[in-house]
Amino acid sequence: MRLYAHRGSPGPTSVENTVPAVLACLLDGADGVEVDLRLSADGVLVVSHDPTLRRTAGSGLAVATSAWEELRVASACAGVPLARVEEVLAVLAGRPVVLEVKRPLPGAVPATVAALLAVLTGLRQQGLPLDVTVSSFSPAVVAEVRATAPGELGLRTALLGDVRDRPTSLLRQALQDGHDQVHPNVAALLAEPAAVGRAHALGVGVVPWTVNRGRALRRLAALGVDGFITDVPRSARLALAAEVRAVA
Repeated sequence: MRLYAHRGSPGPTSVENTVPAVLACLLDGADGVEVDLRLSADGVLVVSHDPTLRRTAGSGLAVATSAWEELRVASACAGVPLARVEEVLAVLAGRPVVLEVKRPLPGAVPATVAALLAVLTGLRQQGLPLDVTVSSFSPAVVAEVRATAPGELGLRTALLGDVRDRPTSLLRQALQDGHDQVHPNVAALLAEPAAVGRAHALGVGVVPWTVNRGRALRRLAALGVDGFITDVPRSARLALAAEVRAVA
């Protein structure tokens, strides 16, 4: 059961979705990390949740319409080490990662996916081990990954659902499109717990987000989910360890 830190472990010295946050989450007991990707105007996959840098770096620059160097400089001036996806993957060195591709601009799905596959192929050719799941709220993105990713990359694809998406509906779509996993919202999954067993019977993994409360962690662990995405990897690890001791 894998524990993914949601955007790393942000804190007083580490902003979310940065290399320091990723390193911090590993020290906090996470197995891996979930980060967000957006394509810059010049084709760089930037690790950023928001469409602009306003919240994290105080800049109104939009990732999709700005060049990487503009974004990097604006972030650096605010003391934020904005990262490219290859930098995050390099420090993970083969540990599991969920790459959530945010919804691209209209018409930009092929370019976004092509940029991602080019980065992953290049890293694999350099000998970097990869353990990557690509997820998105956009079915078009994960379908494009599924259709065009070279088999040697060993990528998993996952449909991401929000609180309004029933896990069984998400599972139905994942089966139809041939995906490996579903990533339902934690509240939606807790309202429909039988979806875990149904997914496993059909060969589909279940990794809910964002699971922060100990009670939810323990309940979902008992259901046998394949992993968790959490904002609190340290306390989540302790809760899981307590669940294992209780079962033993």
